[in-house]
Amino acid sequence: MPASTALQKAEAILTELTEQETEILLQRIFDKRKPSNRGISKTPGVCGGRACIDGTRMPVWSLVYSKFLGLSEFEIVYRFPTMTIKDLKNAWEYYLQNKAEIEFDIHENTADDEDDE
Repeated sequence: MPASTALQKAEAILTELTEQETEILLQRIFDKRKPSNRGISKTPGVCGGRACIDGTRMPVWSLVYSKFLGLSEFEIVYRFPTMTIKDLKNAWEYYLQNKAEIEFDIHENTADDEDDE
């Protein structure tokens, strides 16, 4: 099936974008592709009752830890394709309001990894 004229134009423009512009465009595409009004919730029996993105098994601590490891928002969304930039922003906001809780969760869930080093 041949590409549409709009798609051909978009592909031509992609070669002209800087790396930062490409990342911004990709974030916007992800947001448009997967609109999300999900918040943060805790559900007994799901991820140990830890704070997660609503309707998922993605704990906030895991997203925050990925950011601590130096991953960009685009890299996190790429690695966790069910997440959106809006989900990440909700996770960052939750972390800012609940630092002790999320840092405890990170420690609890990564302590074994640190012991292996």
